Amino acid sequence: MKIIALFLSLGLIFTSSSAIAMSLNDLTILLPLPQESEMSLVLKPEDKGAQGALLSKKTYQEIVQLVPEVPNHIIWKQALQVVGVRIDPCFTEGEGPLPCRRQIRLVWQPVFHEEGVVDTRDAAIHSFYEFDDESFKKVWQAWQKLSSGSSQDALQIHPRLKKEGLHGAYWIYLRSLILNFCGENNLIRMTAMNVMAGEQLWIFSGFDVINGQAKHMAIPRIRGQTQGVIQSSSQFQSFSGGMMPAPEEHDPEFSKLTADSWTAKKKFTEAQIREVLGRALEYENPERHNPGTIDCASCHLANMVHQWGEVNFAQFNWNSDFKESKFQSAWNLTNPTKTTIKTNQLRAFGYFTNVPAISQRVINETAQTAIYFKLQK
Repeated sequence: MKIIALFLSLGLIFTSSSAIAMSLNDLTILLPLPQESEMSLVLKPEDKGAQGALLSKKTYQEIVQLVPEVPNHIIWKQALQVVGVRIDPCFTEGEGPLPCRRQIRLVWQPVFHEEGVVDTRDAAIHSFYEFDDESFKKVWQAWQKLSSGSSQDALQIHPRLKKEGLHGAYWIYLRSLILNFCGENNLIRMTAMNVMAGEQLWIFSGFDVINGQAKHMAIPRIRGQTQGVIQSSSQFQSFSGGMMPAPEEHDPEFSKLTADSWTAKKKFTEAQIREVLGRALEYENPERHNPGTIDCASCHLANMVHQWGEVNFAQFNWNSDFKESKFQSAWNLTNPTKTTIKTNQLRAFGYFTNVPAISQRVINETAQTAIYFKLQK
């Protein structure tokens, strides 16, 4: 009851000082990396609220070693923290039409402070908390108090959080909201991406949490429970390595390009190249694919395949030749985190070292959420 009372009082305080507009950044929230003085304010796995501890330690112990040099139990105690928060009013999984599943998702990464510098490791856990329709109405009622920006703001580190830090009203309210609504009582899934082999190999896996027990998820299109990606090219300007296993029977050209883009660029016909790049944009489009129709590796590679294509095939008309993302809203769908090609950058949302990583897929999913809530002008 004390948590709920505090949460409600914070809501009144927060509402009186917040702006009326809601931006993409209030639906998919990337936290600034904390200063050492803010470490007591971050959300950690064993933090408890009305629904219990945020993460299931029993399920976490089933996850593959997240980073090679630090044991998982030390990561759990000392480094793992929330770096991103997302609301999803209509999660679906598999061939549709399917009913909407109402969720909040938390993004966790190992965060370290060394000699005054904050950094992350290229590994992550995502936790999924699910609500029935009645409970989700309360979630959304509370969430709307987070309105803080302009409907035209591009997705980025949350501007108000960046300005206020974790001592500010926005994070105090959001942190209380999460602890009020999320915990082991409604935790239904944990997925993970680990890093190993000199930062050239990543492994994807996941567990559904059923009656408190962890059950391995089957990854679509590969008939397996884990999937790896190798990227080992010099400077990571091209793809070299590929997926293990690759969904070759579903998409052979995409598999070949992500295994050896130098050869693919040389030997593929223009029609094949267009097919591969068009497929990458399909994978970025939540109206075309969801976690039940695409394997982990293809989804995470699509963002950089798209960027690789724009650089290597600038002669294509990307505005007219590839129209897979059809979000007819007024939202700004540009990707402010685009940089030079880094084919080892598989992160969809979070941090790549200390640099924000936001994929086009995440931007499109967030725009879809805005459309669902009828927030666009």
